Amino acid sequence: MTKESARKRLQDFYFLLFTFGSGLFYFCFYLASITFALGMTVIFVGVPLLASVLRTSHTFIQYERIQTKVYTDISVEPILTRTNSGRDKWMKAREAILNSSNWRAVFWLMQKFFIGVISLICAVILYIAPIVFIVTPILFQHLDIYLWGFAVDSWEKAICVMLAGCILVWINTRIGNSLVQIVGMYTHSMFKAIKR
Repeated sequence: MTKESARKRLQDFYFLLFTFGSGLFYFCFYLASITFALGMTVIFVGVPLLASVLRTSHTFIQYERIQTKVYTDISVEPILTRTNSGRDKWMKAREAILNSSNWRAVFWLMQKFFIGVISLICAVILYIAPIVFIVTPILFQHLDIYLWGFAVDSWEKAICVMLAGCILVWINTRIGNSLVQIVGMYTHSMFKAIKR
């Protein structure tokens, strides 16, 4: 494995972890803040709060665009912001709440949580598990290791697990970058849907 391919694999692993982290953040942030803002609309404090929360979607989708470009080389056209000059805060809040692209952006950002969970599972299977499997012949002598319900307590089982790790490394070289490209295409689809 060359130094460049090792760096690319590490970069792909980071991107999958960032996908999970950002998806978890978006889901929790929007779920909590929109619920709180809707609850506060009873005393009219929630209306500008909800508008402010919806306006954050533009910042987060721009972050997604930059992250996708850096990690996957998929270029996405930026979404231009609308300027609201000369209006009072209630008109600006009304416009932000009634703007359907804000709601679509929030929907796509929250949906990224599920993409992130799949990315985390794939990152563990493709990047962490092979390393653990390959060093199993060293570890089983010192630790109690159980995989898929059976104990790795002999050299034969440890060698079989090590071979499974080598197979996972081979699979990683074949599909690891493709998985990252698929996640990157999600951002591309998100921008197309928001621009409608």
